[in-house]
Amino acid sequence: MNQNCFGITFSMPYEIAVVRPLKQTTLSERQAALEAAHLNTELIPQELIYLDLSTDSGVSASSTAQLSALTGANALEPGMGLAAEGSHVFTALADQLQNVFGFPYVVPVTQGRAAERIWTKIHVKPDSFVAGNMLFPSTRMNIEYGGAKIIDVISETAHDVESGDLFKGNLNLDKLTATVREHGPEKISCIYVELSVNSCGGHPVSLGNLREVRTLATANRVPLFLDACRILENSYLIKRREPGNQDRSIREIVRETCSLADGMTMSALKDLLVPIGGLIATRDKASYQKARMQSFLDGAQAPASAMEMIRAALQEIFSTDAYVTSRVEQVNYLWRRLKGGVPLVNPPGGHGVYIDVKGFLPHVAAAYYPTEALAAFVYATSGIRVTKGPPPAPSQIEHDVELLRLAIPARKYLQAHMDDIAEAFLYAFAHREEIKGLKRLHTPGRFRYDPPFFARI
Repeated sequence: MNQNCFGITFSMPYEIAVVRPLKQTTLSERQAALEAAHLNTELIPQELIYLDLSTDSGVSASSTAQLSALTGANALEPGMGLAAEGSHVFTALADQLQNVFGFPYVVPVTQGRAAERIWTKIHVKPDSFVAGNMLFPSTRMNIEYGGAKIIDVISETAHDVESGDLFKGNLNLDKLTATVREHGPEKISCIYVELSVNSCGGHPVSLGNLREVRTLATANRVPLFLDACRILENSYLIKRREPGNQDRSIREIVRETCSLADGMTMSALKDLLVPIGGLIATRDKASYQKARMQSFLDGAQAPASAMEMIRAALQEIFSTDAYVTSRVEQVNYLWRRLKGGVPLVNPPGGHGVYIDVKGFLPHVAAAYYPTEALAAFVYATSGIRVTKGPPPAPSQIEHDVELLRLAIPARKYLQAHMDDIAEAFLYAFAHREEIKGLKRLHTPGRFRYDPPFFARI
């Protein structure tokens, strides 16, 4: 009971309308599946997975409003083409995006990777530098393909798994200032800030830090861009952790966050709860026109169905803070269940729980793939899939940090599932001496970027 009001405290802001059976396999079935997948959990067929924590991207549960929008007449409109204003779906979505995020110009695209590729083509100059806070691998690759070098200026606590710093995603202002001074503002293509930094544990960037970065960027005439794919989680953690924001709505914090940037790219597959879609937003009309043309040339324009699903999701997400609260608190619940029993990245992030693999398996040398070995053991004993996830950032490699991400898809699993996950990892930690390393098999004809095959050592 809530003592501050009459009645109960509401926990979940939605009910289950559609269900899909989950496969409950036997130990022998899982062992056979693991052997067939050459001990790589990425290669296990979906029908043999109980709970899938490999990603939270594009796998969120759709709402009845989204499914209704998907089957409506607007979703059958033709694409934007070169006459975007002629699309009713685009103009309706653009109005909504402008109202929520505050950028006057928006370009819907197919995915976040497409948004990054187009944005870097426009803004990243060859032989220049981009200052960032442990940017996501696809962002890094697009910047490097554009001929620029990335300089990581994230806070030092981002590499300390035990640190209680509440905003590990913050930029180190001293490092950023030194970078601009060393190379000169004219050689800095932009400052790129990822919100809820995925690589270091889903940790947020504070408004205070963003304001200081904005001041520095303005003084040096350097553009400031956001990777905003997890802006909702970042805003919720600001509301919970940054003084002066407790009484503000998520929408207000989102709007102020965007007000500090010149533009943003966004994968809609995370916070906007859709299986396809991304966004580019800007204050500069010339950049908008270039981005819109480039999206047309690249074949990256979002279909009407994707735009309709995003529009329906935005209406639900920002009608109340309840959804974002339930999403992040589910992650926090799992973190609390594991804290003290499993070596974790501290404090909890917004979209997943991160395990300190070196603390979990100190007896398995890094050369013997401890992360993949742990994932294989967890699948064999529980049917739960976890994967290594994106490659570590260069600064993480320098600091010898190795993490296993338990990515929690939004609106998909129940509290009982979180308990199952907790029990699986607590069991694995109790039996960690049974987990041995793996060796990579070099299979002729297999492409080097394909998920690797492993064998036990």
